[in-house]
Amino acid sequence: MRGKEAHSSLTPKSVNAIEMAARLVGKVRDMAEAFERDEPRYEGFDVPFSTASVGQFHGGIADNVVPRDAEFRYEFRDLPTADAVSMQKEVLRHAQSLEVAMKKIAPEAGFSFETICEIPNFLGDEGDPITRLAKSLSGQDRVTQVAFGTEAGIFKQSGIPTVVCGPGSIEQAHQPDEFVSLEQLAQCEAFMVGLASQTAFR
Repeated sequence: MRGKEAHSSLTPKSVNAIEMAARLVGKVRDMAEAFERDEPRYEGFDVPFSTASVGQFHGGIADNVVPRDAEFRYEFRDLPTADAVSMQKEVLRHAQSLEVAMKKIAPEAGFSFETICEIPNFLGDEGDPITRLAKSLSGQDRVTQVAFGTEAGIFKQSGIPTVVCGPGSIEQAHQPDEFVSLEQLAQCEAFMVGLASQTAFR
């Protein structure tokens, strides 16, 4: 977002980009709490409601300079029954309400948004042949829902039979010591060998 810089002794003549961005961050947090409190549960997911979180925040150049620029990145993890477009519109409406006071001081001040990644959600079907095959090859007798992003929604929208499966656990992902156990790799190898022997999907 863009504010208006000034020496910190002249704060009334400035628009503090960090402070205004923080107000919008607070809105994202309020939405996350509302999802947890009010959204109907969708059982099967580790977290059975939509989530929102801020992952990065940058801004400012010095302690005694009111910052002109700030940037933060946030995401929604929406349930298959939720509306991510409406979620984003709610953020935009709050940003527009904040801009009224900002523009009184600096007409050029305001928020801008860029969508960096947008992945359609995916909801598989336990009765699908591809799901039954994955269960058979993996030796698993149940399915579950996951909240992490994959290309599955893109494939399903294109009419490709799709299931998400693989070695490892999301609990080890994006950690300094991210790993997949040798046992899991062996299971994955057996799965791929079994898949290669199938003729129905060639």
